[in-house]
Amino acid sequence: MDSTTTKFPAEKLAKYPHMFPLDIAIWERFLSKFAADYDNFSYDVKVGSGSPVKKGTSENYARMQEILSKYRIDAVGFRSGGIDIIEVKPDAGTIAVGQIVTYTQLYERDYTPTLPVRGVIVTDRELPDMKYLTDLHSFGYYII
Repeated sequence: MDSTTTKFPAEKLAKYPHMFPLDIAIWERFLSKFAADYDNFSYDVKVGSGSPVKKGTSENYARMQEILSKYRIDAVGFRSGGIDIIEVKPDAGTIAVGQIVTYTQLYERDYTPTLPVRGVIVTDRELPDMKYLTDLHSFGYYII
């Protein structure tokens, strides 16, 4: 099953592709509060060009390289009137801002959505300057 194109219900799941235990704990707290705002989610969504495959690489390895060298969005949330590109990260700081800037732009390029796309950071602790930076970029910022 390709989690990039599969849409999962907006509820807690037994397993979330590409999420680590600390991410899952934060994500499930987010779902407890905000799942009703979403229709569904896709997880581990690949964006970007990935690294070039060298000539002579077998088809199996070329396919693995294509998949593994792309950027991975933790979750894409589909809601009425928009799409949220979601990064879930403990102690999310400026790296998360850079990830969301990158992921939203590549998602728009790669998937050409017809609805507005918004970046969202979901974390467990507010770090200095993050509210300023997320407001500056009009990102959603959830401290759960």
